[in-house]
Amino acid sequence: MSYLAKVARVVGVLALAGGLGIFIGWLVSRQGAVQPIVVPPTTRPPPIALPVAPPAAEILPATPQPQSPPPAAAAMLAPGTADWEQKLDDILLSSDDENAKADHILALIPTAPPEAQVELSQHLVNMVQDDHYDGAAQLLTNSATPSAVSSVLMNDLLNRNNALKLPMLLAVAREDDHPLKDQARELLELLIQEDNGTNWDQWSASIDTWLQENPQ
Repeated sequence: MSYLAKVARVVGVLALAGGLGIFIGWLVSRQGAVQPIVVPPTTRPPPIALPVAPPAAEILPATPQPQSPPPAAAAMLAPGTADWEQKLDDILLSSDDENAKADHILALIPTAPPEAQVELSQHLVNMVQDDHYDGAAQLLTNSATPSAVSSVLMNDLLNRNNALKLPMLLAVAREDDHPLKDQARELLELLIQEDNGTNWDQWSASIDTWLQENPQ
């Protein structure tokens, strides 16, 4: 091998060694320059304290207050009227005849409560006979009698004998203040087939003629 070739080989080896040294030094310097990344520990915000609702107040049931009796009940408790049912039972169970029982029932009606008057009048019409109708007639024709009681008597009157029925209808129709006067006159028109308006004398004559032709 020539002298120049040896020299070139030695120079190449030196150059390679120098370059490798520089590279190693660069790597060492890079390792010193690179700082590790420190990840801070995860921090959580403190828990939020929620407000605690106060316990619900205990609701006590309302104490029922005593109530006053309704007007109808108060009327039933009025002195002299509370025992009408017992008196009616005593009358119905007695040994008296029907007309006597009707008289006793009739005597109870004026002082009885309104609802009781209607019931008593129903018992009255079941007891009273045509030949003993004077007391019931006075009750029916009295304009101060409650209309509910008069209606019970009027409905019963339609089943009575014509000789009693027609004069009683006329007596009610001619009472100006009677609540059933119009109904009574309409019934007269229906039964006699005449319309005499408020001519009561003509009505009376028409009733007499009709009864002669229709005695029953």
